Amino acid sequence: MEINITSRETIKPSQPTSAECKTLKLSLIDGFQLNTYFPLILYYSKTTSLQGFSDVSTQLKKSLSEALTIFYPLAGRRRDYVSIDCNDEGAIFMEASVNTTMELFLKPPNLELLNQLLPCEPDKCHPHEEVLPQLLVQVNKFQCGGIAIGLCNLHILLDAYSYSAFLKTWFAICRGSKGEISWPDFSSAASAFPQRDITGIRGCTFNLIEENCSTRRFLFDHKAINELKSMSTSDETKPTRYQAVSSFVCKHMIVAIKEQCCDKTRPNVACHTVDMRRRMGQPFSKGVVGNLLWPALVVLEGVNKNTEIIDLVEILKEGFGKLTKDLFLKLQNDPGFLWSDEYAELMLEGIATKRPISLVFTSWANMGFNEVDFGCGKPCWLSYRGGTKETTSNTAILLETREGFEAWIRMSEKNMNILEDDVDFLRFALLNPSVLI
Repeated sequence: MEINITSRETIKPSQPTSAECKTLKLSLIDGFQLNTYFPLILYYSKTTSLQGFSDVSTQLKKSLSEALTIFYPLAGRRRDYVSIDCNDEGAIFMEASVNTTMELFLKPPNLELLNQLLPCEPDKCHPHEEVLPQLLVQVNKFQCGGIAIGLCNLHILLDAYSYSAFLKTWFAICRGSKGEISWPDFSSAASAFPQRDITGIRGCTFNLIEENCSTRRFLFDHKAINELKSMSTSDETKPTRYQAVSSFVCKHMIVAIKEQCCDKTRPNVACHTVDMRRRMGQPFSKGVVGNLLWPALVVLEGVNKNTEIIDLVEILKEGFGKLTKDLFLKLQNDPGFLWSDEYAELMLEGIATKRPISLVFTSWANMGFNEVDFGCGKPCWLSYRGGTKETTSNTAILLETREGFEAWIRMSEKNMNILEDDVDFLRFALLNPSVLI
């Protein structure tokens, strides 16, 4: 397969940003994020003939320009560590042609080629002082008329929830449904959690390791999810779909890692990204743009192939239970919280001497990515990234699709090979099945 870039241009907002909005202050939590792009690819089957592709692309560019007027920081550039210069420099918009049909490309998806559908290298950690576009788009046309829209969003401003709101706005404008626009609130996050000098805050034992990682896609269909939930349920424990699936994935990732680890007594620390909006409530439940995320860190010791999933679910639920509205109000109102014993305990400061192995779990379920329609229907599939690059290892992204959950797992090649041969894991996880469009 060949993917050829046919055009590249800069899309600026349809109207200039007003003088009073020229500088956007980032929140304290935005400042904790890596200067990296997180990727998303949306697939639309048989959207148009090849002759009509220019009309679709023109409409996408026109509506993007209007959406950037509403989400104006996405057309800006980072000024310094604490702010974005909303200077209307614009977003990067690229077009590409793919010399095959979408049906062939997805039977099964060639994960090694996915990154070619993206406008830049995803997940690469850039220095914070490097000035980068906030948003890049690549619209890929297949020979059958299908379109894959590859998106890379800089993480310093938008989390997945905020990004979904932007996409819903852009695509609502594109299909002429301006009544469905999601109006953003850019001020509440920075007002509630203003930037401050964090020199000397209590240390976190959570260490992200970058190495050459392979990405694999595993599908947990609805039957598998229900069975995992049943295995994790008791009178006291009622897991969500995410808790059941992520605990199962976590167990088998740890088993694969431990098989290659010289010191099998090292504990594991699992980091689950939690959306603060749902726990804080108003005014953060809707419309607030920013990285309103917080890590739930849990210690997992003695995990092996005989560990029961329900035990991991209970540990995870206990970790989630510590992230209360009262905790976030302390972060908001107590200037000394980041230096407190309570914060150090949440960050598992005391386990540092045991040299824990870290894992990261993130869910993009219930974000609405599989609902975004720019005028030709909902996407038939959505995907993360592929390829083997130096990036953060031992991570799992859970995406929601029509068939259930997909776990996109990144690990070193040697550990991934063990996971792929894990018979107990493959009883529930289908390795990269074909996508029906």
